[in-house]
Amino acid sequence: MEIIMIKKQGCMPCKQFEPTAQQLAESNNLGFRSIMMETMPENMRPEIAPTFYLMKEGAILEEWAGTSDRKFERVLGRHLEG
Repeated sequence: MEIIMIKKQGCMPCKQFEPTAQQLAESNNLGFRSIMMETMPENMRPEIAPTFYLMKEGAILEEWAGTSDRKFERVLGRHLEG
């Protein structure tokens, strides 16, 4: 599984939260990568930055937005337990 972070150029919350998101991914043995929103086709860009996708084998397991580490951990907990 991996986490993909969609971030926007000049977005201070994105810049501040990215190290936390990367650390949370790594501590759960997940891959992590970030994509600049501006490089995406306009019709595929999320409305909120940052937006995160938890992916497994090319499928989106869950999508969420914002900079809450508690929400981030709850999402991971739902998919990593068991």
